Order: sequence, then structure tokens, then C-alpha cells
Amino acid sequence: MTLVKKSEKEQLKQRLLNELPELEKAGWKKIHIDLLKKHFTFYYSLIHSEIPPKEEKYKKFVETIKNWKTAKPKNIHEEIYLNYTKFFMKKNSNKKDDKILDPVWKNIPQNIPGAMQYSQEMIDKLNTEYESESWEDWYDDWKYR
Repeated sequence: MTLVKKSEKEQLKQRLLNELPELEKAGWKKIHIDLLKKHFTFYYSLIHSEIPPKEEKYKKFVETIKNWKTAKPKNIHEEIYLNYTKFFMKKNSNKKDDKILDPVWKNIPQNIPGAMQYSQEMIDKLNTEYESESWEDWYDDWKYR
């Protein structure tokens, strides 16, 4: 395992520790939180193929987690990680602030005039204001003046 991977796992573990009060507030049992804290990096390594699943129960665990939307947990470890995955997805998908916080992109306007969608009123005005005239009719008109 490289230092980068170890640092990444430490960051994930720290993120989990920061989320513990939210899990408790969501009604998680103490035993589930303790098991998640204890096995979180192992679960993560299995799911992301850093540790190859050697036993059949680990292979089933990985398959269950990959199908997290429809899977039914068969043991407490699958139940815990599935619930955590659903919690994490729900937490991160309900972002109210869609603004970009990146310092490079924060000064670029979101809807610049050349990229904005025309309103329906403007589209209707463009469609009715000009007569449809073919190129040949227009060219012939100018050719004989």
C-alpha cells in the first residue's frame, strides 16, 4: 500500500468520524456505528478492489454493494454498508448551493449572453418577423436591380 492510499484512507476515516453525529441523529444504533467505524476501511478496500475478495462471503458483499439500489442485505455488514451508502448518497445529492466554489471558476459568469437560452417570446418573434424566402428568390431579386 502506498502513502497516497494510506492518506486517502485516513481522510475517509476522518470524514466518517465527522459524519458520526449525523448518523446518530438519523437513528443509527450504537452497535452499527461501532461496526462501521471498525470495518470501514476494509469495506472501502473491498468495494474499490484494493483488496481482492478471497472468500465467497466477500464476493457476495461486493456484489450486494454494487447493486445498492435494489439489493437486500443478507448479514449485518451488508446492512451497515448499504445504509451508509444510501445515507452518503442522500447527503451529497441534496446540495442546495449549486455554485462553483473553485477559485479559478468562481469569477466566470454562469449565464453569459452568448450562451443563454432564448425565451419563448424571442423565438416566436424570430419565427414570425421574417418572411421565408428562398436563396434563389432573393438572389434573383438582387440580380435584376
